[in-house]
Amino acid sequence: MHECGHLAALRIFRVRVDSMRLGAFGAVICARGLRRLSYGRELAVTLAGPAVNLLCAPLLASLATRHAWEWGYLFAGAHALLGIYNLLPVPTLDGGRALWLLAAWRFGPDAGDLAAAVTGLAAALALTALGAYLTVRYGGTLFLLAALGLLFDTLRELGLAKRGVCV
Repeated sequence: MHECGHLAALRIFRVRVDSMRLGAFGAVICARGLRRLSYGRELAVTLAGPAVNLLCAPLLASLATRHAWEWGYLFAGAHALLGIYNLLPVPTLDGGRALWLLAAWRFGPDAGDLAAAVTGLAAALALTALGAYLTVRYGGTLFLLAALGLLFDTLRELGLAKRGVCV
């Protein structure tokens, strides 16, 4: 549903989608026409995915309440969590792209780069610290591993870690 939000916004702005890759940690939509959009329209495309998640969450919770559908609460929570997670100001997530677009729109692309880099790195480090605290306090490493993955993606996106080789 998240990616359908992005795709719907691209369709509204008549941007042709070249390809879409689904991976373990999300999807990447390639659309060359995206470069021709204004900052405002690209921001709308970027925020359309999390918006769909945040709209689906109360709808599914409402269905769960009306029809005693216990799975509806699980799906509603998953949508809410995915929508909020994607709004984090980390460069590899929609929130990081939205932050860049807002700063670049207002102050220019260089300011967008700086704002996204500083904020994204701070957010990724804070989540890693939280993951480490939760691991020490309660045991288990799932949250720490997820935070470390997000930190590594952030470092790679910012050019501070070695990028993989494409074959």
